[in-house]
Amino acid sequence: MKFNSALVAFCFAVMVTVNVKADGDAEVEQAKEMLRGLAAECKTKEGATDDDVEGFVNDKMPETRTQKCLAGCMQEQFGVSNGKAFQEDGFMEIAKMLMKGDESKIEVAREIAADCKDVTNEDRCELALDIMNCLKDSAEKHGIELKH
Repeated sequence: MKFNSALVAFCFAVMVTVNVKADGDAEVEQAKEMLRGLAAECKTKEGATDDDVEGFVNDKMPETRTQKCLAGCMQEQFGVSNGKAFQEDGFMEIAKMLMKGDESKIEVAREIAADCKDVTNEDRCELALDIMNCLKDSAEKHGIELKH
């Protein structure tokens, strides 16, 4: 199964290092530019660099503390995390909006959310990485094509 929307790529970039196939390079670039803009507040808050933001936008798994905290801030901004635990409802709200009523894709997103519903960590930055890893593993399990 392939998800064909740059906005879905945006959704997964926020939550997991899944680069979903888009309809074209222009859509991918548009989604990346949108992400850069949305990351601006978190970049400042977390003391991240332009390179940290580019890594996030380009689906690079965070390695440094700052990169993990940047991902955590983005997840919190979109309701995917509350800083202590994965938020299944927040994930599904974004998924439903971005999958535009495609019930088969929404069902897969629901299964992925269920797989990760118990992800918790007292460290909000490590939680971000835990969530990303869980969503990535679950997406692969559900046959979503990943591009690394």
